[in-house]
Amino acid sequence: MSVFFGFCSKCFNSIIDFLFPPSCPICSAHVELHGQLCDDCWGYFDWIDGPHCACCGYPFPDEYETNKNSMCPVCATGKNELESVRAACVYDDMSRSVMLPFKHGGRIKFARFMSHAMIWALRDVDIAPDLVMPVPLANRRLFQRGYNQATLLAREIARAYGVPIDFDSVHRKYRPNMGRKTSAQRVANIRGVFSVADSDVVRGKKILLVDDVMTSGATFNELSRVLRRAGAAEIYGVVFCRVVRSE
Repeated sequence: MSVFFGFCSKCFNSIIDFLFPPSCPICSAHVELHGQLCDDCWGYFDWIDGPHCACCGYPFPDEYETNKNSMCPVCATGKNELESVRAACVYDDMSRSVMLPFKHGGRIKFARFMSHAMIWALRDVDIAPDLVMPVPLANRRLFQRGYNQATLLAREIARAYGVPIDFDSVHRKYRPNMGRKTSAQRVANIRGVFSVADSDVVRGKKILLVDDVMTSGATFNELSRVLRRAGAAEIYGVVFCRVVRSE
């Protein structure tokens, strides 16, 4: 029976590919798989594939002498609340041109290649999560936007790890947007916005947090703090892009 269903699935996918040939979600050039970027568009992103902080994944300049255990000043002083964080690429003009329409303009077709890039970003992290948790939105913002972009990214990541998505255990209060705020203002703005509704789900679990972009890390740190207080064992994070300071 499983062979029959597998055959039917292949036939269905072949028909879909014939009717709707795979194309790059950015430029519409032909590609091999749905959701895949063409080589040209892939090359426009500043992917984080060089030396980086062993804890938070912050990219180091190539001229720095580093090893696989090197940490950035923030992580070296213990200010990172997570076991590790990774980002697929740097937040710049190219990633912003994709991330903002995905987040605010309904371009959800970007989710597949973004989540695949995030899975790639986790390649050096030894993690076996029990569940994947998209950073929740406040109900007011979810109603305004119509979807949680972190949930769209988390689906493919959870599928890759073969674990469930948890988008019910943590609730979020509404706060004004954190754009253009300093790091200290972001920490103050995010403090106390998360609450765990069902601690039994997270107690003793290894949790992988998912979000679209990381600026200061305040959101991940606050959510991690609340989850640890509810009994979570280990907490990791992954984003599509992150802000990198100019050296």
